[in-house]
Amino acid sequence: MVSARCPHGGTVVDFGAGPGLFLHRLGQARPDLSLAGLDPYKTPDYPEIRYLAEMDAQPSDSVDMLTAFEVCEHLYADEVDTFLDDALRILRPSGTLIISVPVMYGVAIVPKLLNGMVSERTLRMDHTPGEALRALVGLPVTRPDNPRHTHKGFDFRKLRAQVSTRFDVEAESTSPLRQLPWWLSSQYFMICRPREA
Repeated sequence: MVSARCPHGGTVVDFGAGPGLFLHRLGQARPDLSLAGLDPYKTPDYPEIRYLAEMDAQPSDSVDMLTAFEVCEHLYADEVDTFLDDALRILRPSGTLIISVPVMYGVAIVPKLLNGMVSERTLRMDHTPGEALRALVGLPVTRPDNPRHTHKGFDFRKLRAQVSTRFDVEAESTSPLRQLPWWLSSQYFMICRPREA
């Protein structure tokens, strides 16, 4: 998705890059790209990736592609606003923002809750049975005060509305199968362009 949309010699910044595996693989497929990873908790493990400690380190109008994969669900609303303001500043007018987040409503909630129980080796879910039922039918579930280590109550539809205040959402897709509606999917992607002034 990123490789197909990034121009030759372009600059890609991955927000929440972790150890940089995504950028490393992108660089293997597209050695012409300049790669930068931003993560306050981890520096990239790969020498071809430039590390950014904060978005302010990236010059204005210098980025062709900004990605945020599985990060926004862990941000507070004001942090999402700051991220979007920074994205507008660093992206070129022709630049692209791609965001992916988990779908925590609909049918996908069932395997996600079961997976959480297995991985934590517990019989307790992070949702009450009532919350799990609400999530299953797409009704809101209250977010915890601290979103850092949970997806509980995260609603991609609210994030989309927040992103749409600054960006045009040009395309949306779901995973694992693009043909499925969101309530049968586990992941949501949006491809965005800076809104013209």
